[in-house]
Amino acid sequence: MKLSSLARPALLASALFAVSVAASAATVTITNTTPNWATPVGGTNHSEGWNGQYYDVRWGNGTAWDWDTWSYPNSGLGFNPTNTPFTQNTGTAFVLGQLRHYNNPISGGTAASSVDLHINSTITGASPATQGFDYRFLIDETTNQRPCAYPSTTPCADRITFQNLDLTSSFLMGGIYYTIEMLGFGSNTSNLLTYFDSQEGGTNTTNLWARVTAVPSQVPEPATLALVGLALAGIGVQRKRAAKK
Repeated sequence: MKLSSLARPALLASALFAVSVAASAATVTITNTTPNWATPVGGTNHSEGWNGQYYDVRWGNGTAWDWDTWSYPNSGLGFNPTNTPFTQNTGTAFVLGQLRHYNNPISGGTAASSVDLHINSTITGASPATQGFDYRFLIDETTNQRPCAYPSTTPCADRITFQNLDLTSSFLMGGIYYTIEMLGFGSNTSNLLTYFDSQEGGTNTTNLWARVTAVPSQVPEPATLALVGLALAGIGVQRKRAAKK
């Protein structure tokens, strides 16, 4: 089949677009992940630091004595990043790390309502090589009195939700800007949830899932813009020639 002169540039533009989309299906190697907690909102007795493999943030005044630690443990969150290095396909969900909730009884009015998790990730071949990504966890610390707001074994479970704070925080690879977007909680990708219900009186853990995804709002690299521009210009020229005939 012979294509008209008007159709050729359109097909060229479509082909260039397809190439640019295909280029976004890349692999990313993360060689280091460093977590940090910041800006807890509400509550008292804030502290943070490493607790084994978890980086913790704690809050509140504990009310239940623990014989193992010889203390009144308070509540908080811990994050254990996935061991590095690891390589991940863009657009595919992966375990960013594990989130731990220390759901201990604390005095009323001493609980935090939210806290931010800042993650610095070092990525092979990226610019910048190390970039920061921010996520907010919202904590609904319940009163432990029935009726419970969430499904509970012991009155009452707390609920953790999350927000992606800034999806424009990105890194450049192969002419494309990427970010790390948090997707949800869960044991696997077939059952991802936007919330994590943490049972009262214990330490509860879940996976945090994320993906490396292209940032559509970022300006493409000049070379990509030039190719698309040439294709569009070709369409314009062909249309003018067709109009004169």
